[in-house]
Amino acid sequence: MTAQRRESGGTGRLARPLLPALAAAGVGALVASATMPPAVVPFAAVFAALATWIAVADLATFEIPDEANLALLAFGLAWAALLAPPSALPLTPALVFDGDAAAPGWAGPLFGVIDGLARAAIAGGTLLAVRAVYRRSRGIEGMGLGDVKLAAAVAPWLVWADLPAALFVAVLAALFAILASAAVTRRRPENAAWIPFGAFLAPAAWLVWALRVAGVPIPLLG
Repeated sequence: MTAQRRESGGTGRLARPLLPALAAAGVGALVASATMPPAVVPFAAVFAALATWIAVADLATFEIPDEANLALLAFGLAWAALLAPPSALPLTPALVFDGDAAAPGWAGPLFGVIDGLARAAIAGGTLLAVRAVYRRSRGIEGMGLGDVKLAAAVAPWLVWADLPAALFVAVLAALFAILASAAVTRRRPENAAWIPFGAFLAPAAWLVWALRVAGVPIPLLG
């Protein structure tokens, strides 16, 4: 695994990176103002702030605050309900009503939330399975539950095709950090691999989300 760590997700010792989170919110809002529709700007700012809170807290304590994951999930479901692109799956009001045009106004947001919850279940369940397999095969924890919760929390923000893209970017960044740490400390990579994965997954998810919303093609996925 790319990130060996303690059990995470607790609410005991939480870092409170207020200034970095506020700075990230400002940067996120500026980027969104220049590249995205106005309605997206608040979501970009909140996503950037929460991703930074998670990254800074994970780097400082090897724990991902449950409050941050819950907030990220809640705002992600709001995004899925109000502004997210159409689902790649047939989870639309047309399943129940006689076409989307005949559906009441509340049906679209409701099915957006359902689709977001489905993505959260798949993303969280996938990492939970990876965690279990790694623990069984290696006899040690390779991923904390906080990382699993984080995967579920960022999933409603992303379209289905971007779930593996965000994970791929995070893994590449974590591997680079492991190799850089090994080079600096002159220790074998497996002995330098104590990397908090949430510190990579949260920013990677924001980056992939921002690229998609801004209409920038994502390598390998388009």
